[in-house]
Amino acid sequence: MYLDIQRIKAEITMEHILGHYGIGIQLRDVGTNRLSGCCPIHHGDNPNAFHVDLKRNLFHCFTHCGGGSIFDFVMKIEQMDFYSAARKIWETFYPSSSSAPASPASRRFKFNSNFTHGADTPFLLQHLYLTDNLFRRPGVPILKLQITHPYLEKRNISPSLAMSFHMGYCKHGIMKDRIAIPIIDAERHIVAYAGRAVHDNQSPRYLFPKNFKKSQYLFNIQNITPKSNKPVFLVEGFFACIHIVKAGLDAIALMGTTVSPHQLSLMKEARKFYNVMLDGDEAGRKATPIIENKLNLFQIPFRTVNLMDGKQPDQLENDYLKAIENEYREK
Repeated sequence: MYLDIQRIKAEITMEHILGHYGIGIQLRDVGTNRLSGCCPIHHGDNPNAFHVDLKRNLFHCFTHCGGGSIFDFVMKIEQMDFYSAARKIWETFYPSSSSAPASPASRRFKFNSNFTHGADTPFLLQHLYLTDNLFRRPGVPILKLQITHPYLEKRNISPSLAMSFHMGYCKHGIMKDRIAIPIIDAERHIVAYAGRAVHDNQSPRYLFPKNFKKSQYLFNIQNITPKSNKPVFLVEGFFACIHIVKAGLDAIALMGTTVSPHQLSLMKEARKFYNVMLDGDEAGRKATPIIENKLNLFQIPFRTVNLMDGKQPDQLENDYLKAIENEYREK
């Protein structure tokens, strides 16, 4: 494979590399052409450990990782040798690998809620401090995710919507070849990732980390604010919840068809009225009365929305969902 090492040295900067990995927004300006922040390589907590000199095109971690050039950075963050790192940089910024590769991507990558996908858009996001002030629990890896994928398109999830939920396609690790969805607690800690299979022959359909207890969390609970008087839809799964939020409504997901005492406590603490809307299949119908009894036991206000056979919340039109919410407001 053709590699022009000298051209990479001359044209690709630390700014390009940080932008590609979605790291630039995690760092702060500390002087002319200088950045500082937590180390993105070993994921430390010291906000002054990692320094970048944009003029000299160098980085240094004073805590653990050492420093060097753009090649050293990619070698360390990807855990690969020099040749592999150089090849990765070349393929990333010169995708039409030939003797006359294309110009490298534009500088100063920015990520925000108005994200639009273009030719120069970096695909990998690093999931610590993206658009929200999120935190990482010890032992939880920070995944690099691709916010565009055919499966996401099939589920009508745009890149901007994927980014707002910090989700995307994972190429490496335990969630490899799955859509990784972070589970975030009420204090905005990323506590785990769930992986949705993208192929029919993948098993299980949803993969959770070993020893992770779904019963201790509610998906999207971090976005349910006590100040709002909006009712909250209670659904089974991630994509049902995302679909309802996309319609401008509030929703949380059980990540299954059972509700635990801890989940009920979280719901009660939120002081909301809940629209219980499980899937319109046999499992959803069996689970609904059990959940109703538990909600009554915890004195949580709710009503049940029964769907037609075979229907799921993410198949419902936005106007139908909003009509349900309006019925609550009119009472």
